Amino acid sequence: MIEKSSIQFVAGVIALLLLVPLAATSGFAAAESTAAAGIMVPLYTYPGGTWDRVADTKNAHPDVPIAAIVNPASGPGSSKDSNYASGISDLKSAGVIVLGYVSTAYTGRSLDSVKGDIDRWHSWYPDLDGIFFDEQTNWAGKESYYKQASDYAYSKGLTFTVGNPGANSLPSYLDTVDVVLVYESPGLPNLDNYKSWSSYPNDKLGMIPFSVSSLPTNWVENAAETIGWIYVTNDALPNPWDSLPSYFDDLAGLLDDGSTSNTEHTLSVKSVDQSGNAINGMWMEVKQNGATVKTGFTPLTVSLDESTAYTVSASNYQQIIFDHWSDGSKSSTISVNLSADSSLTAHYGNGVATTPLSVSMQADKTSALAGSSIAFSASIQGGTAPYTWSVQFGDGTTSPYSSTATISKTYNTAGTFSAVATAKDAAGKVASSLPVVITITSKTNTLSVKTVNSAGSPITGYYTVLSQNGVQIQTAFSPASFTLNSGQTYQVAVSDYGSYVFDHWEDGSKSRTRSVTAGQSAVTAYYGSATPKEISLAVKSVDLDGKSITGLWTVITKDGVTVKTGFTPLTYTAQSGSTYEVTVANYKTYTFDHWESGSKSSTRQVVVNGDTTVTAYYGTGSKEVTLTVKSVNLGGSAITGLWTVIGGSGAKTGFTPLSYTATAGSSYTVTMSDYQNYVFDHWEDGSKSRSRTITPGSDMVVTAYYKQ
Repeated sequence: MIEKSSIQFVAGVIALLLLVPLAATSGFAAAESTAAAGIMVPLYTYPGGTWDRVADTKNAHPDVPIAAIVNPASGPGSSKDSNYASGISDLKSAGVIVLGYVSTAYTGRSLDSVKGDIDRWHSWYPDLDGIFFDEQTNWAGKESYYKQASDYAYSKGLTFTVGNPGANSLPSYLDTVDVVLVYESPGLPNLDNYKSWSSYPNDKLGMIPFSVSSLPTNWVENAAETIGWIYVTNDALPNPWDSLPSYFDDLAGLLDDGSTSNTEHTLSVKSVDQSGNAINGMWMEVKQNGATVKTGFTPLTVSLDESTAYTVSASNYQQIIFDHWSDGSKSSTISVNLSADSSLTAHYGNGVATTPLSVSMQADKTSALAGSSIAFSASIQGGTAPYTWSVQFGDGTTSPYSSTATISKTYNTAGTFSAVATAKDAAGKVASSLPVVITITSKTNTLSVKTVNSAGSPITGYYTVLSQNGVQIQTAFSPASFTLNSGQTYQVAVSDYGSYVFDHWEDGSKSRTRSVTAGQSAVTAYYGSATPKEISLAVKSVDLDGKSITGLWTVITKDGVTVKTGFTPLTYTAQSGSTYEVTVANYKTYTFDHWESGSKSSTRQVVVNGDTTVTAYYGTGSKEVTLTVKSVNLGGSAITGLWTVIGGSGAKTGFTPLSYTATAGSSYTVTMSDYQNYVFDHWEDGSKSRSRTITPGSDMVVTAYYKQ
């Protein structure tokens, strides 16, 4: 919700309007516990007039919770700004909840970077109340990222956190932060689309529509039944958050007039020891929507509005430690919603107050060869013993939680890995360590490739190729030496020369190409001295009428080793009884059609027992084919309207599904775009690049998979 993110979806506004109705006033059922709605305003201006206006509005309507999100530079910036410090202090003095902006880039930013922003907010602006996490994900599987970020903010005393996916989200995200903003777009959302939230507390949800010309009184009143944080503005793209609407004060007045009835009830908060004897002087805090209503020492009496959600938090003092509330709940913070005068009792025990849970991790070595075992150990403090801990090793694997002193990991692949420890205490609290960087380098050994005759006597100068996964790595003449990396598999191939013909390897295998693994020190190729009969293998190319055409590129290989390349007509001196692989290529309008044998593959196997000629038939005209681009979600269900660019011999743009009349044999580049929560993930062939090159030979469909 920074300036740049608003600009990013300008191009998608038309498509957005098709998905989200611009006006709706229909209501939906409220949750059983409905708190008075407040205002959450993105205050993306420099401290001054707009900030003063927010403070004045809060002073005029003290019963309306107002939270202001401040944003020096898409985050806390590079240094403290004294004007921001004094402006935040003035807002807080007026009773405004002040939140600092932090970008998460849909978990694209590392947690360390996010925590670094939180540290700067906490250090430079100590009056800050909480953190606003922008660009929050809204798909399953990313919740722990925001839970860790929110818990870290809490540990710094920033006790109010907000997540902003800017679109509808999942209930599981309500457990990660205090408030989730489920709408940030032009125009008013249709509230019927948000009925599923009616069973959840409204103070957990927010909406911030923009480009709304006048105060939508009916919509606000209906939304406030289920949405606890609302902001509406007539400001628009490219930055809808750089001013306040003319009707800002009227919005506060509307929420003030329609907040709750004036009926109040008395809540009495007491504290007792393990035997039920009163102990006075325990500090209590009463809050509503994150704003402090009253604080004081027990016994404490406070008047609260009827049918309004509040929280009461109990504190420890020296050896007097909170144990449970009168209803048995163990959390020191409890929610209350009064329908009559009530009392609340906090039970305390004598013990040692626990410090916050923390964990640091060490490794017995931070650099090693692949295949080495790294032993991790952790120092866990605070919280409530006993502890368990786990390690995210940085390579996509995580150990089970354990109470052992060390956790070991064998890294078999070279690379740099950031390992992080996560500790849990007996009360279920969780803390994570700073990362420990582990550098793994490849362990190597030397493979010697020797060639000998049938009697085992050395013969030298035979061409040898080392490959891996079809890619040639190194060549040499025997005796050859190659360096192998640990944990990897390679292929070694040897060639014939002169009167010597490969016969077998020392292990008895007959294929001239064999697999070798790191750790093998030597292999030996045995050659026979029989001279094979030399015969001719000829490759010709003709058009579909049988008329000769020349200059088509041809490759001849034997046992995976290229033995001849050139343009048709091509002749190669082959060995009788041997099998060769012949591959021909297209050129401009010449497109391979079939061999004289009728085979349609441009690559064929040829066994030569005498002089042999093979003929490749080519079509000579441009053939039109259809290239279709589709988009689906990760479950395979179709999604439409994703912007697509096809470039190459001619170009086309449009929204999926997109069809294009292509020329067979020509290359095209297809590039996919993201839109709002739809983020490109992969193609149907598994490739991850959003741009791919395609050379269709016939009608072809390619599919882009998106995650939400």
